Amino acid sequence: MKQKNINTIFWMVIFAAVTFCIIPITFAVIVFSHIIYIMSDTSLEYVLWPLRLIFIASPWVALFLGLRGLLPGTKPMAVTKRGTNTISKILTFIVIVIVGLFTLGAWVAFLPPPGPPNISITFLGYTNDATGTQLAKIAVTNLNASTIFVYEPNIEIQAPTDPRGYENYFSGVNCSWHSMLDRGASGSFTIPPPTNQSPWRLSFLVYPDRSRGAKNTIKGVVSISCLSVGLWPMFWRFLPLGGAFRHPYNIEGDWIKNAR
Repeated sequence: MKQKNINTIFWMVIFAAVTFCIIPITFAVIVFSHIIYIMSDTSLEYVLWPLRLIFIASPWVALFLGLRGLLPGTKPMAVTKRGTNTISKILTFIVIVIVGLFTLGAWVAFLPPPGPPNISITFLGYTNDATGTQLAKIAVTNLNASTIFVYEPNIEIQAPTDPRGYENYFSGVNCSWHSMLDRGASGSFTIPPPTNQSPWRLSFLVYPDRSRGAKNTIKGVVSISCLSVGLWPMFWRFLPLGGAFRHPYNIEGDWIKNAR
């Protein structure tokens, strides 16, 4: 009977581990295949709660099945048989592997996150397009040791009366430039400058350490898993990447004199 209870506990661990791994895949498929469109935190909850309930219920399902002897190694009449001992060894090995993998994953995921990325934003001068519209040429260089993702350039105009010292400028058209930059790599683009004479600058949203290595893969998997099973946002301060998903850094360039 004691071995039956131990095997039942092993099955509870296995059921919980399997759902912890499968649920993030299900969540990703639902979201990224656009089966539904997540537009708000409320709609996100409608997706997550069924997945969370499955995760919470999985070990209890294993407990129920184990107590009824419906799982291998938990049949009351076969506890002392050789076959059950073999099953117990297999279950023990599986649980040891699960504990080892989850310990490794937690250790990697909770490594200190990277600091603010170091990038160079260089104004290359003004030019005109085929229609005569003035454009500013900008180059962005990655000065970090790891890959970064930089996107969403936004124009800010110098405004001494504003408490921030600047105000946002929108020309009516979003600049869609973005780039994944390896160490030392540069990317360039053009953008229409502001129509007034005030000095202006560009700010970018930047994700640090975007390399496709094993460390970042593990961090991403752990983050999505924690989000899917309900550990985020409840315990977001204790999760990797500063929460289930780290927000990008806002990086600003130097002031540029308008040539208009």
